[in-house]
Amino acid sequence: MVNFLLFVEKIIEYDKGDVDKGEIPLLIYKICSCIRETYCLSYAIRKENNLLLYFKENLILIKFQGTELKHLSSDERSQALLLKKALDKIDTRSKKDTDGWLKSTPGIYVRKFNREALFIFWLYLENSKNIAIILNSIFPLELNYFYNTFNFPNIAKFKSIENLSQTFFIIPINASNNSSLINFLRSVAESFPSMLERVNLIPLRKIKAPEDKILYVNFQIDKKNVQIKDKN
Repeated sequence: MVNFLLFVEKIIEYDKGDVDKGEIPLLIYKICSCIRETYCLSYAIRKENNLLLYFKENLILIKFQGTELKHLSSDERSQALLLKKALDKIDTRSKKDTDGWLKSTPGIYVRKFNREALFIFWLYLENSKNIAIILNSIFPLELNYFYNTFNFPNIAKFKSIENLSQTFFIIPINASNNSSLINFLRSVAESFPSMLERVNLIPLRKIKAPEDKILYVNFQIDKKNVQIKDKN
């Protein structure tokens, strides 16, 4: 099972009318492109993939559970409407539903955290796998805080990831700016410093768009699966 988490700064408001007129906001369009590259094949849906969207400023987490997904098409319109329905689910929840997942549509769940530390705690409990944060580039000065304090996280090449299908991939939607993600890592370090031992920063300088990063990971996993089948 492959897990992707898109790190998004904040939600952009839109409605069904915007979608019907073809006026999907650029951020939502990018997210839909990531949904498509995570799941859509020419003939099927990748059931072995999960995609999570974390909206940092809103403290909202949306989960697309591959094994349960239904009604997911390859076009941006249907994807944008499914995403909007999940976001609206949070707005209409009762006070009793502040904890745990709310089901939006088959295979799509949403939850809201009261503060970022609770999301980090969820990530700490739910994820026992190695974490690979894929960025366009990494500058040493950005990591000065970690090197002086924790000696983590590590910077590694993509080829060094041994088990792609057991790796939790975090990809910022705005790959040109690392500051928000670096600040998030500082929060992780303050809450659960041991968690940084499982974090690798992976620069992919030639692959800029987040959806292309997901496509690249899926391609490499498919390639390894073919090699395993050939050996058998």
